[in-house]
Amino acid sequence: MKGFSTAPATAGDSPYRGVSYLVLGVSIFSFQDVAIKWLSAGYTVHEIMFVRSFIALPAIVLIAWMTEGIRALVPRRPLLHLWRSCATFGAYSLYYLGLAALPLADAVTLYFSCPLFITLLAILVLGEPVGWRRFLAILVGFSGVVIMLRPGESIVDVAALLVLASSLSYAVSTIVTRRLGVFTSGVSMAFSANFVNLVASGLIGLAFGRGTLDTGSHPSLSFMLRAWTMPDWGDFGLMTLCGLIAGVGFYCLTQAYRVGRASMVAPFEYVSLPWAALWGWLAWGELPDWATIGGVVLIVGSGLYVLRRERKTGRGIVDGKPLRPRI
Repeated sequence: MKGFSTAPATAGDSPYRGVSYLVLGVSIFSFQDVAIKWLSAGYTVHEIMFVRSFIALPAIVLIAWMTEGIRALVPRRPLLHLWRSCATFGAYSLYYLGLAALPLADAVTLYFSCPLFITLLAILVLGEPVGWRRFLAILVGFSGVVIMLRPGESIVDVAALLVLASSLSYAVSTIVTRRLGVFTSGVSMAFSANFVNLVASGLIGLAFGRGTLDTGSHPSLSFMLRAWTMPDWGDFGLMTLCGLIAGVGFYCLTQAYRVGRASMVAPFEYVSLPWAALWGWLAWGELPDWATIGGVVLIVGSGLYVLRRERKTGRGIVDGKPLRPRI
């Protein structure tokens, strides 16, 4: 995503360094999913996001000071910044709400439908021409989504729909980023997104933080509506760690898309999937079933095909953009 790559167009001549940075960043971020899913049993999503953004903002300022200067944080096109930040906030909130109730591997896999949503929105909103091959890949990918929703077994879990809505929200933010990236740097967008996260989560906490609407009927709803509570030192440390992960992981992904060609490094974002499967098994004893495995094959396969076709045709609708939001 241009929002994460602040280098000029001539960068990208160190593919192995780029892949190394990206795999390191993805591996670091995988632990954030584990920490937030763990915390979802006792805290509310917006309390965690508030602490996370509060810790991440100074880290982003430090990155700006080391790379581009503090003036790089000043937003240009503030209205577009606001639109993007709100969409990113929605992507984060919805994803973590779904994560509270879904197996980790299922949540991560469903989220990786975002390249399909990005391509679809580019057709509908931007009028981008997309050939029959990529359109067929979109259909194949969404068939994988249907398989993972398991509609024949029972009522579709609302948590899975939350993750899909999160993926769609991120696709909207990516479309906005495509316009905004011409005028501003990635570090500026990261700062504005975290600032909006901080303010929005604080306001939601003031509105719903007493927990009076929490009925305990579903893990995702409880994660949204339960009362804010003072965390103990261990849990506060996990929340703080999420903020540090956001800053360090952002730096790793910035460097990945800075020193390595996007077409080379982007497919390695799918390293998130084996990490999710491993963490899910170690922390909660979750083992992917056949529906998850089939969904992974179709969603990842179609996503990689879309990336490959864009590389051949030279149309960067998806190619060059992180497949999951990090800041």
